[in-house]
Amino acid sequence: MSATRRYLQVALQILEGIGSGATPLGSKLPADRELAGMMGVSRLTVREAVLALEVVGVLQVRTGDGTYVTHDGAHSSQLGGLLSHKEFPVPTAEVLEARSVVEPAAVALVAQRATPEQLDELEDLLEHAEDLTHRVEDLGEFVSVGLQFHASLVRLCGNAHLAAFLNALVDLEEHPLWTLLNAHAMQNLDARRSQVAEHRQILTEIRAGNASRASALMAEHLGHLAVAVEALSDLTNNSN
Repeated sequence: MSATRRYLQVALQILEGIGSGATPLGSKLPADRELAGMMGVSRLTVREAVLALEVVGVLQVRTGDGTYVTHDGAHSSQLGGLLSHKEFPVPTAEVLEARSVVEPAAVALVAQRATPEQLDELEDLLEHAEDLTHRVEDLGEFVSVGLQFHASLVRLCGNAHLAAFLNALVDLEEHPLWTLLNAHAMQNLDARRSQVAEHRQILTEIRAGNASRASALMAEHLGHLAVAVEALSDLTNNSN
């Protein structure tokens, strides 16, 4: 079993415990070391699984206290069905490649066509992301806001077909691992700060009408994300 499938299987086992009532709403999970021993996996794999469930709102990690169940079995069963899929529609590397080719061009169009009022919506998302930067307990929301920034940005390109294509690439239902991979990449405070700063630089150039510069910054931004995802892949592939 691949490392990615391994942590998803651990997440599924935790979900089954929640759904069966063995680990009820509000209860505290055993420590990582204990869970790793019970399931025959590494502590890193357990942490991967816990983060996956934290991002989607099933678990909450309380610093210095432990990990608690924050959603009931009904929610867990639905998510379990998602995690138990044997294949996901498009590998994340291919999604990143497609975005890296198309999204910078869309951003150039936004710089040429978007109104100041439309760009104010992006400013609101950036301000919200800045508020969330230092709150690691809200990592899932931070990731969601970041993806909303991209989705909202491409909708302003003035080309409905292009916008629909790009929105499909960041659709969380279509690509369920997208949120998880972003969340792993954004665990570090500096990474979250960098993401917000890069989004702000892109928006600044768009407001100024600098299409080529905005496009170049988006290409650079997506390149940074690709490096982070590749680093995560290397880590998980060598963890067990």
